[in-house]
Amino acid sequence: MKVKLCKKNKWTEVVSTMITETHPDINISIKKCIGKCHKCKDQPIAKIDKEILVGNNEKDLYNIIINKL
Repeated sequence: MKVKLCKKNKWTEVVSTMITETHPDINISIKKCIGKCHKCKDQPIAKIDKEILVGNNEKDLYNIIINKL
């Protein structure tokens, strides 16, 4: 499974680090844009396959991503 994060989202680095440290086998891709700018500006966001995942904070998004696996 590939997790896509937006390069411009201010939570990307923290979420990426959290995932990498706890689940190094997860494939993380940081994209220039994942096409959800209206959400990306205000909330931690990721994309798995074609599903957009939005968290309330970086820990919430991390938990959502891990639970999807």
